[in-house]
Amino acid sequence: MSSENNFFKRLSFFKKKIALISEFNKKISYATLIKKTKEFSCNLREEKSLVFLIGKNNFETIIAYVSFINKGYAVFFVDFRISEIFLKKLVNRYKPAYIFCENRDSLKSYNLFLKQNHYSLFDRKDKTKINLNKKLMLLMPTSGSTGSSKLVRLSYENVESNTRSIIKYLKIKKKDVTITTLPISYVYGLSIINTHLKSGATIVLTNKSVIENLFWDLFKKYKITSFGGVPFQYNIIEKIFKRGVPKSLKYSTQAGGKMNEMLIKNLIKIYSDSKKKFIQMYGAAEATSRMSYLKWEDAAKKIGSIGKSIPGGKFFLKGKNGKIKKSFVNGELIFKGKNVSLGYATKMSDLSLSNKNNNILETGDLAFKDKEGFYYIVGRKNRFTKIYGSRVSLSDLENILSKIGIDVVMKAYKENQILSLFKNKKDIKRGIKYLSKLTLINPKVFISKIISKKNLTHNLKYKI
Repeated sequence: MSSENNFFKRLSFFKKKIALISEFNKKISYATLIKKTKEFSCNLREEKSLVFLIGKNNFETIIAYVSFINKGYAVFFVDFRISEIFLKKLVNRYKPAYIFCENRDSLKSYNLFLKQNHYSLFDRKDKTKINLNKKLMLLMPTSGSTGSSKLVRLSYENVESNTRSIIKYLKIKKKDVTITTLPISYVYGLSIINTHLKSGATIVLTNKSVIENLFWDLFKKYKITSFGGVPFQYNIIEKIFKRGVPKSLKYSTQAGGKMNEMLIKNLIKIYSDSKKKFIQMYGAAEATSRMSYLKWEDAAKKIGSIGKSIPGGKFFLKGKNGKIKKSFVNGELIFKGKNVSLGYATKMSDLSLSNKNNNILETGDLAFKDKEGFYYIVGRKNRFTKIYGSRVSLSDLENILSKIGIDVVMKAYKENQILSLFKNKKDIKRGIKYLSKLTLINPKVFISKIISKKNLTHNLKYKI
């Protein structure tokens, strides 16, 4: 194993500890996890390869993930909800050596290579070697399940740096027990997996929602000490925790989009009254997950703030004339740190590229800082929005509809909503249905209006 490829080398330190617990109450230790990963990877090709991993929160996915990383492969986590159309598009573009998934009809160019319960590992018939950057560890989507072929290239250093930083400020220990609330294909969900495996902690793996009784049954049975969530989940959790916060819980974290200030205030009070911690964070796939966090002791007096940069990182603001040094002046939020990605990939040849970002990320978020150095997001510079925790490209959505002859302009609206401005009334039903089917976005997200074509521009001022 190369020095660059030792992300999970510490697993052997925790052999006797329980690593994973399934929602069916099965358990495997770190020793068993190590054994199963060795068995899984022993027949894999030795040269660095690209693999698509389409999995859920379960034993099979974690075993495959650790195996691929230990083998030195570059892993692209694909949302298991992805449509066949977009999967085929991604496969044709990046030509992975392997695809790990539940059986799919679209993998005609691949051979069945290995079976793991109800999952299969498919091997590409074409053995043409693809040149990969030796530092490349992960590929993560930029826009949830909207089908964008634009991927974030993350190195071993990126992931290692961010994982260590999160472990440090959250003080994650091997005695901790967390539970999955987010898909592993989502950078926030994956970061929870990485940080707890690296710490020798226990992870309860479930695909159940926080609205389901089984989730809370598992929570109570295994005495969960922490979990993470995005804003829409905390709308539900707030109502549940009003009846009482679980005794075992030490803290929970929030990221994945800006949360309503009244909800923040309510959660801070609920957690504070129960002597628990509610920790708000800010991040992006381009920064391997996290860029900042708001310390619990600052939460009540800094409502709406994303806090300060994570250990090892640094924020600054950029305006038209360079860096902004004054307080309460808006500018683009810039982050510098070792967790900033190598850059993007839009085609197969990009996977061989070196670092294009030089540890600097232009977030596209407009922000200001107060006199104490706490940062506040006030808007977006670019055309992206967050829908239920996933970043969605408005341009991608518009392009999807334009290909079937529908003119539309998308604008971020209220929380978890997109204003869709159509030229023709007859296009609305067909357009929204088509988008929903391909992107798996609930049609209720799209608030539709009719506007004349001459006003159909991205810069229009439309009063609601």
